[in-house]
Amino acid sequence: MNGGFKVFRWTIVCTVLFALCLIAVGLVRLQSSLDEISETKRAGPMWIANQMEFELLRFTEALARFSGGSPEVTPDDLQFRFDILWSRHNLAETGQEGMPAAAGAPEAQVLDRLGDELRQQEDAVLSLSPGDAPEAARLYDIFAAYSEDVHEYTLAAKEEQAQMDFVARSDLISLSRVMVYLSVGMGLASLLLAVLFLAETRFHRRLAREKADLLEQAQEAYRAKSQFLATVSHELRTPVTSIKGTLGLMKGGLLGELPPKMARMVDIAHCNSDRLAAMINDILDFEKSESGELNYSFKPVTLASVVREAIEANRGFEARQGVTMTVPALDEDVQVEGDTFRLVQLVSNLLSNALKFSPRGERVEVTVDRTGDRARIVVRDFGSGISESFASKVFDRFTQEDSSNTRSVGGTGLGMSISKAIAERHNGRIFFESEVGKGTTFYVELPVLEAGRAQAATA
Repeated sequence: MNGGFKVFRWTIVCTVLFALCLIAVGLVRLQSSLDEISETKRAGPMWIANQMEFELLRFTEALARFSGGSPEVTPDDLQFRFDILWSRHNLAETGQEGMPAAAGAPEAQVLDRLGDELRQQEDAVLSLSPGDAPEAARLYDIFAAYSEDVHEYTLAAKEEQAQMDFVARSDLISLSRVMVYLSVGMGLASLLLAVLFLAETRFHRRLAREKADLLEQAQEAYRAKSQFLATVSHELRTPVTSIKGTLGLMKGGLLGELPPKMARMVDIAHCNSDRLAAMINDILDFEKSESGELNYSFKPVTLASVVREAIEANRGFEARQGVTMTVPALDEDVQVEGDTFRLVQLVSNLLSNALKFSPRGERVEVTVDRTGDRARIVVRDFGSGISESFASKVFDRFTQEDSSNTRSVGGTGLGMSISKAIAERHNGRIFFESEVGKGTTFYVELPVLEAGRAQAATA
């Protein structure tokens, strides 16, 4: 539903933007059309025809006054009016931007006749002298005869102009109507977008409330589960410890020598009680780590002693697995500030994992060295390795690569998660390298405690 909202919303947004672009283009075209109409009125066919008719009227009026002996009109005035008339005639022939003004009308033929007349009478007009009234009267009769035809041409130009204005106004009306439709459509789309936005906002608020409720329920269930596990594990620890102790006494012969078959059964029960106790301790440590109640006592610690203690804690498991633990390199001087018990627990987890996943007859190598200001514990096995699909889950809680009911290696799946928490609590980190079929190497890097700080802490 949320995806559909988004697609529909973006469709509306794109529609609105497209409509805005069309309206912008329409406004530009509208302005261009208005400018064109204005320019046409200033220099269109009707304007040109009017100008030519007006100049012909002024020229003939000047000829009449000159022939009547008016001293106000001179030959120079007549020549000036003649030049203006000729320029208006040329403009009427070419029209605006090379288009003939009313060229399709029969009345436009007067332009040719008038042009021929202007060329023929040019010398006569230029040769007029003061007092040459008869010649001026002759020229008047010639050009006055064109007045009616030029007027008809002007009427044809006005009709052409009216048609052009009608077409332009029709285009403007159509364009304006389209823009109105676009504006109405954009307004409806914007309204729909606002409604969708409001609906989506309400949907997200409801979804956020549902998520918050689910999160609270999940946290409550997790707290209940954690409390249950902690309570059960704590209640199990006492009887398991008692059973383990009793089996240890029986195995040690304190209650008398056992028959071989019974001794074998007691040995198996003792091993399983060890595993059960380790699982209970892992669960309790995990719950304490999750709740921040896992206690640490920091002091200078030599990593070599931590490794030795962890190796000794796994000697029994080493013998049962048939795998040998070796120490190729052990730097005795590397110290860190940490909790001895928790660091031993971390290394012991790495060793027990390496022993679990190593075939009989193989070895597990443990080294301690220093690189710069970091101390490093390296645990390497030559077992099956970690698959690429499981690599990202190694430090997750309750996870094992083989989680089936028929898996050959037991455990709670909490050891690596606890180890990671311990390393981070010591301002360190834990990581690994692995190759399927060739083994896995785990690295624990911790800040080195310099000699001066170690001595001060000891003092």
